[in-house]
Amino acid sequence: MRVRQEAGGNLVVWSASPAETEELGKVLGGILLPGDLFFLSGDLGSGKTLLVRGVTRGLASVEMATSPTFALIHRYEGKLPLYHLDLYRLSGPEDLAPLALDEIMEEEAAFMIEWGAPVKEILSNTYMEVEFTRGEQAEERILSFHPVGERYRQVNHLLWLALQNQQNNGEVNGACGC
Repeated sequence: MRVRQEAGGNLVVWSASPAETEELGKVLGGILLPGDLFFLSGDLGSGKTLLVRGVTRGLASVEMATSPTFALIHRYEGKLPLYHLDLYRLSGPEDLAPLALDEIMEEEAAFMIEWGAPVKEILSNTYMEVEFTRGEQAEERILSFHPVGERYRQVNHLLWLALQNQQNNGEVNGACGC
């Protein structure tokens, strides 16, 4: 993985493979706190669910994350419960009522929401936006972490430090601050 810090607290990570994307999620899972809210955006097949699968590993969940496209919501137990939502099929905020998101968001859990752009403003005024784009190589993905709020600038800093620590210990192949 290659990592770069940018102005405004943004963090950009280049993942060379699905395994690296999942490993990035595992590192991120070790940083999460109750109430953390992530919005994941990117094309179909860009690695959003792979990142969440890694997060569940980082939270010591025994369940393997799968895409909630048809179920809309999956809940994974671990050191911290994780809700994984996919709002792709929803047309707007009015479709949220049956999901009882107000109740779910009150739980001591972390949240990863795919295709959540239409509901960002409704759910919180602080969150992390993670944008997935395809790189030059077939399996390469570029994950851009855009924090909205101090907590998420802190998450990016902690993620940066954890990835640097792994690089120094030789655990992440090719991680750099370039």
